[in-house]
Amino acid sequence: MMKVFYLLLVILFSSAISLETASAQTTENPEQMFNQAKEHFVKGEYKVAITIYDEILEMFPNNISTLKMKGIAQSNLDEHGNSLKQFFKVLQYKPNDVIALTGMGVGFGNLGEYQESITYFEKASKEKPNSIIINNYKNFINSVILKYPYTSTEKPDEKAQVRISSIPEWVRPIAKWWSEGKIEDSEFNSALRYMIEKKIIQIPPVEALKQSDENIPEWVKNNAGWWADSQISDDAFVSGIQHLIENGLIVIAIEKEPQKSQEEFDHEFYLFEKYLRDISSNIIKEKRYIEYPNPSQDVIKKFLRDYIKWNFEEEVKKASDKFPDPTYQINNGTYIIHYKVFINDQPNGLPLDHVSTLKNSFAFWEKQELSTDNQNARMEFEVTSQKHEANVWVTWVVRDIGDGVLGHAHLGKGVVEVTLGDYNCDGSFQLYDVNSVETIMTHELGHSIGLKHVSEENNIMYPSFAPSYAYCLLS
Repeated sequence: MMKVFYLLLVILFSSAISLETASAQTTENPEQMFNQAKEHFVKGEYKVAITIYDEILEMFPNNISTLKMKGIAQSNLDEHGNSLKQFFKVLQYKPNDVIALTGMGVGFGNLGEYQESITYFEKASKEKPNSIIINNYKNFINSVILKYPYTSTEKPDEKAQVRISSIPEWVRPIAKWWSEGKIEDSEFNSALRYMIEKKIIQIPPVEALKQSDENIPEWVKNNAGWWADSQISDDAFVSGIQHLIENGLIVIAIEKEPQKSQEEFDHEFYLFEKYLRDISSNIIKEKRYIEYPNPSQDVIKKFLRDYIKWNFEEEVKKASDKFPDPTYQINNGTYIIHYKVFINDQPNGLPLDHVSTLKNSFAFWEKQELSTDNQNARMEFEVTSQKHEANVWVTWVVRDIGDGVLGHAHLGKGVVEVTLGDYNCDGSFQLYDVNSVETIMTHELGHSIGLKHVSEENNIMYPSFAPSYAYCLLS
């Protein structure tokens, strides 16, 4: 039997809430409120936790930690549109936040917007390339894209936002002189730089090229002159300026990227909400079939529905002596002990292949040279479809087999149980990753061939192990 000392790897919970907020101080104790919400969150009481998160956000609207936790709670409640809004707000202030990027990928995957989903998973993967969780999500979404064609929802044009506020009158004579060749480009650049830095002219993001050797087109200078004489609109004038910047015909060297105004953040959020509404509308129109990127909840629901089928409690109660003994032969003074193993089916909906990892566990023990009765011993394993002749029965379960217990095995022969997940990551059931299940299986298989726990931490038979999760955002 293997137990685990759970170390809740949630940085958000262990750090003060004030670390990621730009809001003013208050007489309230937000950290205490955050910890209170955490207690409900880890129990799966997400609605209660969200109520507290909302109270914190009333005081600190842009608190990053709270927005992320609220987003995860809403995701676990299948409120994917609302969850996406929280993660989007986080990314407005912290564009490289891994949890928020992954949360966006999960949210769009749950809405069936797979191309947008993979975009965010790719961004998250660049920030954390070795993440098993992100790679699991990426692999799932890529497989869905290959087998399930659909029409992506068109995103709102961010360039359609209002780009111009009132341009000062002193700019007009400068534009006029420039159009007539009376001042150098550098003088005109100074005026443009001032207006861009002060957000008087808001140039949409462009890929600025290196300085071009080409001459500035006459039509651009004509535009500037016509604009100076009020013959064309501000929009037409700005379009000409953007053309110059995009093509490297004029270089505006702004030393520091200007921070976005609250108005810009609000407009971005408005467009994002519109995008979510369009997605919801398309889902209804298309009757879009959706495969959810985190199968954990689906697995646990199906397991509980078929509990009798997977219920090994009665089998575990049977004494190990009810199972036939393994056979053996002696070869050059070494016992070759032969085990027949019956493998139960995996629970329905499980996306991770643990049968193949069991073969890895067999291979691990077959390479070991053990001893019995002061004689060297080696193991051999044979899979059988006949339960009555098996010395070992292997099954994967998702039921609770004890507080912090990851597996169970009779010593020497009998039933082997390995848990596939638990509720300890974020209060909802989350599957373990393949490597964790394989480690648990190898440990329990060691018991089934007669090995007991040891005190060496690096030994596979050490009694404690902290599993990793396949999909949980907080692990």
